[in-house]
Amino acid sequence: MKTILDSIPIEIHENFLKHDEVYNIPAKTQLVSEGDQISKIPFVIKGRIRVFKEDSNTGKELLLYHVRNGQTCFMSIVASIRKTRSKVDATTCIASKVVFIPITQIEKWSLDHPEWTVFVLDAFMDRYCELVDSLESMTFDTVEIRIEKFLKKQSILNKSNKIRMTHQKLANSIGSTRVVISRLLKKLELEGKVSLLNREIVVHESAP
Repeated sequence: MKTILDSIPIEIHENFLKHDEVYNIPAKTQLVSEGDQISKIPFVIKGRIRVFKEDSNTGKELLLYHVRNGQTCFMSIVASIRKTRSKVDATTCIASKVVFIPITQIEKWSLDHPEWTVFVLDAFMDRYCELVDSLESMTFDTVEIRIEKFLKKQSILNKSNKIRMTHQKLANSIGSTRVVISRLLKKLELEGKVSLLNREIVVHESAP
């Protein structure tokens, strides 16, 4: 996949390089909360951002998509274009390098550079497809299958088969309960698909 700097015109490329709002952000930092007014758009230079919906009453979460190297959050762009407040939450999964571009600059690029519009549409389609995958899994997969898919995906994203996550956090992430998650993780452990350690889940190669 092309990075931001590969995809945009050279004039915008240079603007990115000299932009002073570049931050190194620790893992698990809240970048956007539901209801926030969006004034700047985040672009990931290096790292990963998790975009999700959270039920304020139960704490359950619905993962919408991840924003990875060279990508941006289309929900933030949509909110900025429509002048509406954010409908999602976003946090860094790992330590990330992020540049924040003011909406006024984004609007100028949209008018001056057709290539920018193509980049935004590509970003929208990529995140839309990821969102559809998440919804399909929530609708058609059993909780056990969702656990396996989630752990496998986290293993690939983190480039490690060791995932530091509590059962409660896993339950929130896939929209289930801690009791159900603990029971199914024990089943997966007995089947040799995972090993359960203190606040850590080890995914074995046999997991699909």
